[in-house]
Amino acid sequence: MSPQSLHLRLVGGRGDAGQPLDRIDPIAVIEVDHLLKFELCDVLERLADGLPHETIKSQAEVAVTVLRQGLPDHIVLEERYLFPLLKKRNNGDARVRSVLEQLEHEHDHDEAFSFEIAEELERLADDGRASNAEMLGYMLRGYFVSLRRHIKWENATVLPLARQMLTAADLDELREGIMERSRRHAGRLSGIHSL
Repeated sequence: MSPQSLHLRLVGGRGDAGQPLDRIDPIAVIEVDHLLKFELCDVLERLADGLPHETIKSQAEVAVTVLRQGLPDHIVLEERYLFPLLKKRNNGDARVRSVLEQLEHEHDHDEAFSFEIAEELERLADDGRASNAEMLGYMLRGYFVSLRRHIKWENATVLPLARQMLTAADLDELREGIMERSRRHAGRLSGIHSL
């Protein structure tokens, strides 16, 4: 997806680059989050391919940040806002409920595993080498393969359902969740700058 088409999706096909957050297409924001998670998978794959000899410290550091902050924030956005809205609108469809429950289960697994991987990648970034390269490579491959499949599944099932089922009020609620997340990020950054 080109930056121009991405921008058009974010602003719903209208507006300019200065479009306020309250006009952004919230489902497109989730699509962008998914693109960023695919990029994380690419970084993890490069790190796994480079083990045991080639380590790119900056990539390990970026991966740690995304695993510790970006991924949990994304999961909160989906589980606190998107999934409950879909459950409210699904008219009792057991298949939709089942899909969302499976994705929540995968979120629990992915989040727990991401912290283990982040710890190993911190060691890699600090020492320039893995304490057990074979084990880390295995962990990374298992994780990014699973995460890619999860994101593809959400893109193919959940996001089309959201576009079909959610009302304008639902989209406003989802947009508010995104703005809350942006405020949290701004608070984190201001805390960093004040150190």
